[in-house]
Amino acid sequence: MTSDTDPVEPQGDISAPPPRRVAEPSEADSIGMRLREERLKQGMTLGRLSEEAGLSIGALSQVERGLVSPTVRTIYAIAGVLGISPASVIDPVGAQAAAPEDSPFIVRRVAQPKVLDTNGVTKLLATPIGHSRYKGYVVTIAPGGSSGENSYAHEGEEVGVVTAGSFSLQIEGRIHLLGPGDSFTFPSTLRHRFFNDGDVPAEVIWVNSTS
Repeated sequence: MTSDTDPVEPQGDISAPPPRRVAEPSEADSIGMRLREERLKQGMTLGRLSEEAGLSIGALSQVERGLVSPTVRTIYAIAGVLGISPASVIDPVGAQAAAPEDSPFIVRRVAQPKVLDTNGVTKLLATPIGHSRYKGYVVTIAPGGSSGENSYAHEGEEVGVVTAGSFSLQIEGRIHLLGPGDSFTFPSTLRHRFFNDGDVPAEVIWVNSTS
């Protein structure tokens, strides 16, 4: 029997450090892992992907290992070669979101899958999944966000209108600052890029046609 003044023996090793928490994978890690898994599933080498996507093997390796956050152009280029949608790379759960059953022509905001979320740029697909002639997006460009340092080009046309904030659109080297209510239209075959040097996010309704 012990008295109230008897010391209490410590239970276990109180000097042992607490268990280490496993860090959650970053978004770049998750994107890289999904791209690598898909490439390996298709039996494609980095060399072949590099050649068909027009990206260096070193750049692709960094993306797959999550060492860099891929740009808009990079994600679309890789996804195009692999034959998958950018949505399945960025947000596989959201890409499977089904719209309410009220109409096949309506896509509610809560059901718009996120097809891009990198470099401060978020894209929600605003047209029904499977619509191939053109695709509409709700694009949010955070302060400092951009499509990447290099301009790019592809088939189709671009149409858009700024609904909030402002951003810069560069077409064939010329930079245009666009604000609320401003709109744009240009062939996608012209080299272009965009960025937000402002202090507030910009939101753009952006439509891409494929023909």
